[in-house]
Amino acid sequence: MIQTLSLLRHAKAEPWSPGDDDFEGSLSERGHKHMAHLSLWALKNLLVPGATLCSSSKRTRETLRPFFANWRGLELSTHYLDEIYEASTGMLYSVAESPFDSADSILMVGHNPGFEYLALGVLRDSDATGITKMATGTLAVIEFPNSYKQDCGQGVLRHWITRKNLSGN
Repeated sequence: MIQTLSLLRHAKAEPWSPGDDDFEGSLSERGHKHMAHLSLWALKNLLVPGATLCSSSKRTRETLRPFFANWRGLELSTHYLDEIYEASTGMLYSVAESPFDSADSILMVGHNPGFEYLALGVLRDSDATGITKMATGTLAVIEFPNSYKQDCGQGVLRHWITRKNLSGN
């Protein structure tokens, strides 16, 4: 049984200004365009996840929206969680753990630095070595040969998709 954790950092957002509510920040036009391309790439290359956990911030909800059009049933398996916003790596690890009891593929949509640290923490050293930054809009697809719980720290990086990897961006 292979289990897969896909981590999607929200796409490029509008610039933040003092006094703005960061939680309500929107994606930029560039961010929307990238997510349209990434959702098409995912449709061609990945299976629909069994569960989706998304930060309840506006920019993460906007990041996920194009995937609903391409992956039937995704919206029904999506849970919006306040605790993903500004979560520590340990909290993100725990949030991801429970859905693997009933699904073999989990998609999480959230923020840095937590997502980058989680990716680096669950990957085997040889796969984590080349990663220097999880830019906005990056999708990491990590497989665990036996299970997330059993193989944490030994995940195999299958995809690290950035805006620069996709044509038309």
